[in-house]
Amino acid sequence: MSLRPSLRHVIQELQREHQLDKHAEARALATLEVHQRSSTATPWFVKALAGFGAWVSAAFLLSFFGCTGLYKEEAALLCLGVLLCVGATFLRRSGQGAFLEQLALALALAGVGLTTSGIAFMARDEIIPAVAHFIVCAALLVTFPDPVMRFLATFNMAGAALFILWDALGGVGLDLGILACAALAHGLFLFQSRLSAGPRGALVGPAAFALASGLPLVLLARGLPDVIGTFLFERAALPIPALTVGLTTITLFTAWNVMRELELDPTGVAGAAVFAALTVTALITPHTPAVIAAVGLLTLGFHRRSSILLGIAVAFLIASGAWYYYDLGLTLLAKAIALAGSGLVLLALRWVLTRRYPTASTPAEAR
Repeated sequence: MSLRPSLRHVIQELQREHQLDKHAEARALATLEVHQRSSTATPWFVKALAGFGAWVSAAFLLSFFGCTGLYKEEAALLCLGVLLCVGATFLRRSGQGAFLEQLALALALAGVGLTTSGIAFMARDEIIPAVAHFIVCAALLVTFPDPVMRFLATFNMAGAALFILWDALGGVGLDLGILACAALAHGLFLFQSRLSAGPRGALVGPAAFALASGLPLVLLARGLPDVIGTFLFERAALPIPALTVGLTTITLFTAWNVMRELELDPTGVAGAAVFAALTVTALITPHTPAVIAAVGLLTLGFHRRSSILLGIAVAFLIASGAWYYYDLGLTLLAKAIALAGSGLVLLALRWVLTRRYPTASTPAEAR
């Protein structure tokens, strides 16, 4: 699965076919430059540091309210949290500038914490605060016009939903929630262009990256039975191979749609080779579902030409592979067979695809 052609290459090809005039490239590049300045001027690592700084600021603000003894007044805590969320939303919608944006983000996160804490103190129950946290984050996801807040809101909503499912159904609910989050993340990335054109298109990107970032953490924690699994899966859970089967099905669906979008025949030789490689990868790692999940994210990263998603997927794949190799429940022979088998599968897949679809050296040969 190759990377998409560049914008310049696409425009030049259309000009050779007399589909665009000679000034189309200049207009497209000018439009792209304006879009980059207005939408993507801030690098992703700066946004990540901004989100981390907002969490720290919110923690200091919450500690201040705690020192004043406000935590003893549940109703006041709840009201203050709601006021902070509403006020931060209006401030972010009306204000401009880096300072006001970070201030509104910190106030909104502090408001979420105060609201959830107030409901938790009043309810004296576990499930009600989780539901309230989900609702508050969903409201901020829709109303707060900031990609960092939408990322954090989606991340918290997924965590709250998984907790609710775990509380209601135990380990089975948590596993079903993991599959639902994986399917939603793949769907958002696959149909990103179509969804981004809708009325809530600005939510698609942050929500997709939040789910893609949280999925590796949950699956790696799922594979630590001695540390986390004993607590989370003390009740009945799905067998780990069943979780692998579900994630493999999602990955196969993604591969099918990617091949169709790249105008490759999923039912032909290339499709058979890709599906066989994914199936064999799942078969040799049935007790490590994180491996096939990482391969699915890697496919999406290459397809969407996203360096951020590729970085997440590569780190996830390395971590899951290391966990598989150091799993004491497997013999050295099984590990060696899995590593050698996966390498042979990937080499065979590359050989089949390069033989079936050789790369042209020039645009004229490609046509």
